[in-house]
Amino acid sequence: MAADSDFRDYVLDCMAATGMGPVENARLFGGTSFKIDGALFAVILRNTLYFVVDDLSRPRFEAAGMGPFTYARKNQQRVIPRWYELPEDVLLDAEDLRDWMREAMAAVRRTAKPAGKPRASKKKPAAAKARPVQKARPKPEKPAKTAAKPKAAARKVRGK
Repeated sequence: MAADSDFRDYVLDCMAATGMGPVENARLFGGTSFKIDGALFAVILRNTLYFVVDDLSRPRFEAAGMGPFTYARKNQQRVIPRWYELPEDVLLDAEDLRDWMREAMAAVRRTAKPAGKPRASKKKPAAAKARPVQKARPKPEKPAKTAAKPKAAARKVRGK
């Protein structure tokens, strides 16, 4: 089920009041994602707002009594430790929300995978594909086949 648009709009209004810059939002797994400068730092899933955490920021969320995003799958509960619920009262104070947003953005930067070497393409570069043009060689001519001799005639020839 998609995130409630009223709640999404409320969250966007609260985030705009922080002055952190333009917050982009898009659909994500039936919820809504929030990005600043292309960095995904928050999501709404099942009408609950979650922020990105790492080992440094997680204790703040736990101290506030918040837990990670969880969902049930094939008779077991899955826990996503990267996403922790944001305390509701944080949305009421723009300065407080700004602090939590900054911490989430810092967690995103700390946990970002370093940009590695670009993957080698399986396709060969155009220069490598080009082959020098070779002149077509004429095929050697095969001698024309003669009609097969009957076996009896071949025996007579051998017998002489």
